[in-house]
Amino acid sequence: MSAQSSALAYRAQHQQDLAGTRSMAALLNCYCREVAAPAGLLQLDTPFGHRGWPLALKHSQRLQHGHILEIRLARTQVRILVAVALPSVTLNYDYISAPYGGGFGRSWQELDWPRLSRLLLAELAQLYGSPINVELMQQIENSVGVMAEFIALGARDHDWGLGAEAYLRSEQALTFGHAFHPTPKSRQGISLEAIRRYSPEVGADFRLHYFAVRGEDLKQRSLLAGEAIDLLAGELPAFEVPAGYRVLPVHPWQAGHIRSLAPVQAALASGRLIDLGPAGEPWYPTASVRTLYRPGAGFFLKCSLHVRLTNCVRKNAWYELEGAVGLCQLLERHAGELTETFPSLSLMAEPAFVSLDFQDQPEAQRIELQEAFGVILRSSPCWPEGEAPLLAGALFGDSLSGHVQVRYQVEQRARRQGQDYGEAAREWFAAYVEQLAHPMLFALCRLGVVFEPHLQNVVVGLQEGLPARLYIRDLEGTKLVTGRWSQEQLASLSPRVRQSVEYRAEKGWQRVAYCLFINNFSQAVYYLARGDAGLERQLWRELALSLECYQQRHGNAVSADLITRLLRGEAWPNKTNLLNRVLQRADRCSEYVPLQSPLTNL
Repeated sequence: MSAQSSALAYRAQHQQDLAGTRSMAALLNCYCREVAAPAGLLQLDTPFGHRGWPLALKHSQRLQHGHILEIRLARTQVRILVAVALPSVTLNYDYISAPYGGGFGRSWQELDWPRLSRLLLAELAQLYGSPINVELMQQIENSVGVMAEFIALGARDHDWGLGAEAYLRSEQALTFGHAFHPTPKSRQGISLEAIRRYSPEVGADFRLHYFAVRGEDLKQRSLLAGEAIDLLAGELPAFEVPAGYRVLPVHPWQAGHIRSLAPVQAALASGRLIDLGPAGEPWYPTASVRTLYRPGAGFFLKCSLHVRLTNCVRKNAWYELEGAVGLCQLLERHAGELTETFPSLSLMAEPAFVSLDFQDQPEAQRIELQEAFGVILRSSPCWPEGEAPLLAGALFGDSLSGHVQVRYQVEQRARRQGQDYGEAAREWFAAYVEQLAHPMLFALCRLGVVFEPHLQNVVVGLQEGLPARLYIRDLEGTKLVTGRWSQEQLASLSPRVRQSVEYRAEKGWQRVAYCLFINNFSQAVYYLARGDAGLERQLWRELALSLECYQQRHGNAVSADLITRLLRGEAWPNKTNLLNRVLQRADRCSEYVPLQSPLTNL
């Protein structure tokens, strides 16, 4: 083998190894939070059997002054040992060794991702009295392979600039994905070529695919001046089409699925539909993959994709098309107090949708076509001069450059301001909590609106490195607390849309608390204070102080109850991403398990 071939083989193996290591970390994260910790099956630095522990494990512990985490699999009588850098109340561990499985008469064996996956899935199968979830094993394998591709092809710089450039770079930076999801980069049933062509993680851009549609076959709604199809036309290339036809874009990844549908094939043959093919300027996929961005355009395009990404097939269900616009209208009419009280908050409205509707087809086919062609228009902000709008998921995550973006921003600011890092980090986190937690609590407690402020739904506008604006997106996922909205207010929503958006109060709280405190703030604290237990505690204290401040400024009886519970150290509700996949539950059927609060005994 030539030197060049050897180097390429080494690089490819390194990419696979890194993808496997990151995937094991995600699996351990999920299992510890969702299963082991709630059942009392986690222990740090147990003295039991330490003399027989693998030498490599003990060496990693001593070399980095770490700790040994033991995870007991009670049903299969297996123990997993792994070295971690520091204890963590929120179970955000830095794993500093490979995991080992064994114990109880078994010899210790270093685990790679397939062995670890099989151990955990076998334990969960016994726990729930079900067969081992082979589909999930396949999804884990798929996720590892896709992640390796992104590691090979992703960008490795860390200075992202300002404005649209910074925003776009942040959308493309989620190489490793959700740190507490068992299949963070799973993209099933898709060719490797298509993954490379359409994935944000490799900096993809592409032209949209277009169909000419008769005007009477359109289904649309708009809250703006002008029909949805006219608003779209302003963002699209000009086509010469027969009189009475309008041009409808779809994601090019979706075009093949659309052409496979029998009603579409018949309509293409008869001329009712015209396939115009790809055209126009390139659009860029955002982190969600199906939502597309073009700098300078007035709207994002949230397209349907009949592709399973992580948990879900990312189609725009017919009731979600209607629900996005209906909820946008309700928020405009009845929730203006939110943005009036918090002028630095922007809700990225979804004021229009357009799709295809062959009204002469049976209902099942009509719905199928609506969901295949559906496009939601999401308002695109004009980023203020001097602002770096960055996706929160990119701020609080590891990158190929080796830099954690939030630490880079804080270090740069500390240098400019003449601060030490700890002081700058506390200032940064306090500003972030106020920008995000205060309006989310106000929406829930005063207005009965349940947003989803998780890491992929929050864009942070940094001015001179400090959070100054907040953008909340994906309003289609917004829910309304049952009993807080009158029948008159909800009259504009169809029964199916109402069913999908109404949440009981406790369920609404679980959704907000998980997204805000676990998915978002726990990751922010972990990356801001990484390796510094004292700073981590100080950051959690900043959160507690900010909650008290919220109650003084904006509180009511609802928030008083919730904040009192939080400050007393009540456990936080943690969403079960792993168990959803094991039990094959829809994401909307997620359950929550308790996670110890870091606000205890501050």
